[in-house]
Amino acid sequence: MSLPKYIINFEELTDDLKKRLLHLIDDELRGKYPELNTNDIESLLEDLKGLLPSLQYDMLKKRIENFIYFEHNGIQKNEGRLLDIPPIVMENKENFIFDKDVFLTGLHFNQTGWKKEDTYTLEINKEKIIDNATTKEIGEHKYFNTFYKVNADTPISFILNNNSGNSRQTMVDLEYLIGEIVTPEPPIEDPTEPENPTIDDIENDWDIAVVMQWEADTWADIDLHGIIGNKHAYFGNRKEENFFLNFDYRQHMTNHNPEILSVKGYKNEILKIYLHNFNGMRLNEPVNLKVYEKRPYGNNLIKEIDIDISPSRDVIKETIHIDLNTLEIKEINEDISLEKFLGGR
Repeated sequence: MSLPKYIINFEELTDDLKKRLLHLIDDELRGKYPELNTNDIESLLEDLKGLLPSLQYDMLKKRIENFIYFEHNGIQKNEGRLLDIPPIVMENKENFIFDKDVFLTGLHFNQTGWKKEDTYTLEINKEKIIDNATTKEIGEHKYFNTFYKVNADTPISFILNNNSGNSRQTMVDLEYLIGEIVTPEPPIEDPTEPENPTIDDIENDWDIAVVMQWEADTWADIDLHGIIGNKHAYFGNRKEENFFLNFDYRQHMTNHNPEILSVKGYKNEILKIYLHNFNGMRLNEPVNLKVYEKRPYGNNLIKEIDIDISPSRDVIKETIHIDLNTLEIKEINEDISLEKFLGGR
């Protein structure tokens, strides 16, 4: 049974208990640790360092300070975009491009309408950081567990897949730390590939080869696509039966290598060739296409054309059709919607 407070004065009990506990603690610790001279603070700090289990904490501290104060100057930023989504089933894409390196830390997403069929993707240089995430009925924020570094001038693509065909407005905010330097996108190279590939470097047997070349000294990523019936050879699917994208490159700052596609057989089919400006960078020169036929006496160039392509990554250019039986080549030279193109695959 408890005692009423007006009978017992708890403050008197706790004050005495505190004094007794401090007395016991002081008796136990006295003489077991050397006295610290606070007059020499530098020496004191050095002594404290010696008590740490390892210098790794000191190194970690330096790395954190380095990152916060020197790499991005301690500045966190947010860039927002408003997308007007039309009532059409299509892919809606918005690019963020920064002139310095950035470190992504989060993504905020909201919209005025919601349908369960819709999804979104965050793509950086063909790598999907968020892949077909389902939209939510209320706004959401995705925190990255660590920052994701994106080099300067590299497109960060937010893609809303409007599968429902519902019209709305979509708000997207990218959170990032801004860097102080500009790092060129490093080349992504297969060490097994030749340094300057030509059709002579195609390892598989082939009848027809298509070589696509674009201007030098640019970060533009021009992609070569080939379609035969329901078969599609491109950077995301480089091998079909007797149908290959043999060489693929993402830029021309550190190389000037062509993309090469080859086909064996399919004598009753049409090979359709498409070009896509993947990161939407403007070119000062047309793209060059060459079509070769493999003959017993050597490789024969049967067609060469120059093609201007759009700086928009939302369109893809249908360029030529090759009859694989007669080798007749028909020039198409027509821009079509990338959404329409992908919807037909």
